[in-house]
Amino acid sequence: MLPLKPELGLGFYVVSVVVSGLLFFGWRRLFRRVFRAEAGVVVATAMAAIITTPMVLLALLWVLTLLKK
Repeated sequence: MLPLKPELGLGFYVVSVVVSGLLFFGWRRLFRRVFRAEAGVVVATAMAAIITTPMVLLALLWVLTLLKK
């Protein structure tokens, strides 16, 4: 069996963590204005960050492939 070679390197993981963190704190700032209870802020922030992170990463990869052409 041939060893698997990753298509994306360590840079993708670093970008993924940075994007996820930025989205999390951005959503948190927004939801702190909307909700009064901290539990509501945490739940809404986590849900929004989980949903939007893959979309943003997919968009970044799409832009990267367009720039490589």
